[in-house]
Amino acid sequence: MAQIQPDKKKKKISDKVLIFGIVLCLAVMAFSLYQIIKTAMAYREGEEEYNQLRQYTTAQQDSGGDGGESVSGSSASTVAKSLSAVSVSGDPEEETLKAPISVDWNSLKSINQDIVGWIYIGALKLSYPVTHYTDNDFYLHRTFEKNDNFAGSIFEEYQNSTDFNDPNTIIYGHNMKNGSMFGTLSHLEEKYAEDPYIWMLTPNGNYCYRIFSMKNAAISDETYTLFMGTDDTFTDWCNKMKSSSDIDTGEFSFTTESKILTLSTCTTDSGHRFVVQAQRIADTDRSRS
Repeated sequence: MAQIQPDKKKKKISDKVLIFGIVLCLAVMAFSLYQIIKTAMAYREGEEEYNQLRQYTTAQQDSGGDGGESVSGSSASTVAKSLSAVSVSGDPEEETLKAPISVDWNSLKSINQDIVGWIYIGALKLSYPVTHYTDNDFYLHRTFEKNDNFAGSIFEEYQNSTDFNDPNTIIYGHNMKNGSMFGTLSHLEEKYAEDPYIWMLTPNGNYCYRIFSMKNAAISDETYTLFMGTDDTFTDWCNKMKSSSDIDTGEFSFTTESKILTLSTCTTDSGHRFVVQAQRIADTDRSRS
């Protein structure tokens, strides 16, 4: 019986190793491609859902426009006009104030009762519903319609009240690679001068905030402080937040009655978040009218 030569044995073994390596590489590539396609489909499904939800928002009629169109995140020219008479430290002339969009709350509540607001940032063409739940995990990877999706929702800190009248209200959103959710929040550093305002529309009224701070903050930073009441500690905190901003946002005056909106999104550093903070400068709170 013929014996297999040692060299031939080694060649067969090396051929098998080579084939196994090729198969393994192909399997890894196929899995990676699957993950990429799966992620891309999830991104698209999430954005399609939110695009559908924007049909329940309508651009407010401007004196020079027709109004009535769905904003779909577009900037409204009424913002600068509406706020031309508003002072950061003084009382706003509310008769001149006009939110850039209106929201069909009844329709949105019929889809999800957890809605507490709609955030609108004209400089970023950012327009999304805001949810609130009994913890900060539920909407982390669930969309507004409660579908499992990495994009999740933009949601309010569960310890905050849903009327946005806490001294510091915190809003979270994912920094999505496709620019959705809070994926463009850091772009405010370049676009701040175009439109420094954030609108939070709610079923009880519409609140306008002016941005006073943008920075990277550690997850343990006192930026995330929640206040049960206010005194000099709160105003000192406001001034500290202002002074820690990475860009100069001008002069601001804070009081114990100030209302702060803190927007937070993840960064490439798991220990830090990009944060935008704004002070309420005007409201049309129908519950107090």
